[in-house]
Amino acid sequence: MSRSALVADDRETFIKSQIIAVQKVLNKAEAPLKQKHVRSLIVGTHKERSASLFWSTVSRIPLEKSPVITWKFCNLLHKLIRDGHRKVVDDCARHISRLVQLGNFWQHLRASGYGNADAVYCRLLTKRLQFHQKYPQIPGSLQLTEQQINTISGDMNMSFELGIDLLDQIDELLAFRSAVTTLVDGYRWTSMVPQCQCLLAPLILVVLDSSLFYDLLVKIIFKLHSELPEDVLTGHRQRFMTTFKKLKEFYEGASNLQYFRYLVSVPSLPPNPPNFLQSSDLDTYRTPHAYLRDENGSDGTETPPDAQSVQDDTNMIIDLDLPETSSSVQSTFGVSPTRELEQQQMMEKMAELRRALESEMKAKDDIVMEARSRIEQYEARLVEMKEESDMYKDQSEQLNMQLQQLKDTANATEQQAEIQRQSEEKATEFEKKYTKLKSAYETFRGEHITALTELRDLRKFKTETSTEIAELKAELENERRKTEEGVQKSSDTVSELNSSLDKLKLDIENEKKASVNSQLHSLAESARGMLSHCKEELQNSSTISYPPHLAESELKVAQNSLQELFDSAKGGECDERFRREAISFLHYVCNAMVPCAAAAYTSSIEHYEPVLNACKEVIQEVSNVYIGLNGSKVPQLATSQLPKVIDLLNSLQDQVTALPTSNGDIDLEVVESQLQEEMERMNNAIKQAAERMKELQQQSKTKNSGIRLAVNDKILDHCNQLMAAVYELVEKSRDLQQEIVDAGRGTASPNEFYKRNHQWTKGLLSAAQGVGVSALELMNSADKVVLNEGKLQYLIVAAQEISASVAQLFVSSRVKADRESGKLAKLGKASKHVNECTGAVLAAVKDGKQTLEEEQLFDFSNYSLHEAKKAEMECQVRALELESLLSKERTKLASLRKQHYHMASLVDNENNA
Repeated sequence: MSRSALVADDRETFIKSQIIAVQKVLNKAEAPLKQKHVRSLIVGTHKERSASLFWSTVSRIPLEKSPVITWKFCNLLHKLIRDGHRKVVDDCARHISRLVQLGNFWQHLRASGYGNADAVYCRLLTKRLQFHQKYPQIPGSLQLTEQQINTISGDMNMSFELGIDLLDQIDELLAFRSAVTTLVDGYRWTSMVPQCQCLLAPLILVVLDSSLFYDLLVKIIFKLHSELPEDVLTGHRQRFMTTFKKLKEFYEGASNLQYFRYLVSVPSLPPNPPNFLQSSDLDTYRTPHAYLRDENGSDGTETPPDAQSVQDDTNMIIDLDLPETSSSVQSTFGVSPTRELEQQQMMEKMAELRRALESEMKAKDDIVMEARSRIEQYEARLVEMKEESDMYKDQSEQLNMQLQQLKDTANATEQQAEIQRQSEEKATEFEKKYTKLKSAYETFRGEHITALTELRDLRKFKTETSTEIAELKAELENERRKTEEGVQKSSDTVSELNSSLDKLKLDIENEKKASVNSQLHSLAESARGMLSHCKEELQNSSTISYPPHLAESELKVAQNSLQELFDSAKGGECDERFRREAISFLHYVCNAMVPCAAAAYTSSIEHYEPVLNACKEVIQEVSNVYIGLNGSKVPQLATSQLPKVIDLLNSLQDQVTALPTSNGDIDLEVVESQLQEEMERMNNAIKQAAERMKELQQQSKTKNSGIRLAVNDKILDHCNQLMAAVYELVEKSRDLQQEIVDAGRGTASPNEFYKRNHQWTKGLLSAAQGVGVSALELMNSADKVVLNEGKLQYLIVAAQEISASVAQLFVSSRVKADRESGKLAKLGKASKHVNECTGAVLAAVKDGKQTLEEEQLFDFSNYSLHEAKKAEMECQVRALELESLLSKERTKLASLRKQHYHMASLVDNENNA
């Protein structure tokens, strides 16, 4: 047979052995990989100098059929990357897409058991291959010499990225370990069970890889700290601390597993991580060594030998010896006829044992043949290693020559450094002398500059003083001349001022109209914002709990305010009353909408939607009222828009009144005590407000004078009368309530009467609370007015609030009273008296406001001649500005009317068409 044929036969035999080894390794048995098959595949990659045969074989195996096969494939590939030929990494990198596909398959399948662990293992191998692609100078075994590490760390940018990638690789290993541990804990297996060993076997490679990654990471980070600032590497240090703790925990847990004790030496990390901020820690750093122990077991597994296997071997030896002993005894003493059957059985047993012995001998021959083939491979490898050794020796000689050259260069550099050091010392001495001379020069120069600055300031002061004296003399002369001329022209000025005053009155009237339009525009803008906010709050009304009777009270106040606005709009003029009522109604209607919707939701969910829609209609119609509000629109409001709002509010009032009542507003068991306490608090609030009014009157006399004092005294007197009237009405109301309770309770207690009439009681409570709060508000408003910190309009609003609250108390007390009762008549008189006092307060506030405005506007008594002339000129300028503004607004009005007529004609044409 020719040599080429022999080579072809050897090649075919090699390929068959590799295929068989792959098929025997990748099986469904849940047990660790057979080491003899793994070694055969690793040797095959060295012989082939690639992993192409391995991938060609694996491509024909359906890895997706079983998660166990996928698990073993990943473990085998991990070993090949570590221990295979150096080109295995490049060959495997071309199949990264296959690993990604396999990992996604098991991840999306979400299979229990190995499925999730397979996905994590595929991701780990993918990241590992991408890491080697990025850093081809790092082999798959991760074994690097110090020279190789120094070469890699020479580029700071590359070292910076390498540190981050090394941390990522360790995190991937720890994540894989966590997935395996979770799976093992779920099955609750011991480490000596084959199924558990199948899962734990890849962690041996994790121990080896993580120790090498950790060692390289520490050296790289130390190198980075020697070249870069500390704050730049803060992220590296923080991530390293986290990784160090997790890795230490992993090593401690792995060292306690009985399975690992026979196979791998688990390293131990120091108690504290290295301090990268101190370069001296690198000298004390010790590399964590992790290595595989000697592999035991004749079957090539990673499982340590046990006692049962040893006992089986011993029994086999004994079985092989016993037949020979029996044969020798029979040959010595002969065979009796009775023992022929036994002898025949013994002979058959001996024949079986011989066949077993022959099969064992054949197996041993096969092992010897395999050993010889391996010895040949090792010899071939030894030749290669000798060639590589010779090559390394040549390289070593070249490096020694380069080292000698570097030493010579270093000696020359040291000499130059010594010369440079001496030069630097001399330069330092000269620098010190120069510094002393420079400091002395700076001192003298600063003193000289200070002296020159002082001299310049003195000269400048002298010049300025002389100039000021001359200017003062000239100004004094001018003032004397102007005074003489002013005396002569005073009579003419008086007449001019009178004419200017008439003109100013006309301008003020026009300005008032412009101010009214401006206020109405501001009111419209405010209304748009408030109504929009109210509409938004309506959406949240279902989250608020609100009693229906209080919502009805709020709505009643809004209706009363709307009626006042309607009455003021009937006159057709946009006076102060109309503006005040428009503002009040806007606030009242916004305050009433959300409580109405909330009360409907609180009372009954089925009534919530109709009431909510009614509130939205009211808001929409009120928004139409306030949009484009101006003085000319007031008559239109009284004829068309306000009646619509009145109808909508009446409809909403009917819906709120029809809501089912609930007893959840008050505690029926203590309703009497609650009512009495609330009435007592109301009395205290009224008394406190009356006493405070007297104190405010005294303060006003000490702080104010003239017209201001008269206005404050008048307002405070009417406020005192109002508080007295309110107090009288409260007392009449208390008497009437007592009469109602005595007449209606019969033989029951007052508490039982209040419990039976809880709706009436809630009305009394709400009214009492409103009176107390309104009294305090009136007191605070009066306090601010006296201190000149508040507006008079606040007193108007507070007085109206008191009137509304008292009206509610009067109505609540009158509901169950006898129509012929004398106390009811007294209560009615007290209520009328309160209304009269409220009107007096409002009138006093309005008169005082007008008086103060007129005083501020037409009081020229304190003006000097110069100030009067200045005021005249300012009024003329203001008049010209207003005339210009009036002209522009008229032009704008004409354009708007023209546009309106044009659009109206277009609409008419469309309607006719």
